[in-house]
Amino acid sequence: MKKQSFWNVDLLELFRLWISDMGTFLMTTLMFVGLSMPVVIPALILWYLLSINWSMSP
Repeated sequence: MKKQSFWNVDLLELFRLWISDMGTFLMTTLMFVGLSMPVVIPALILWYLLSINWSMSP
């Protein structure tokens, strides 16, 4: 029987697994960005208003 080597891997299967993992990572990133929008948009608006020294007092 031939001894298994560390380098004896199926590169096509490894590439498919890597693509699957990248897809999962990108979907997680997209979900994180989408779910953070209700926090990010008001923060950017307040940051802009702070930068122009906007005030409600007359």
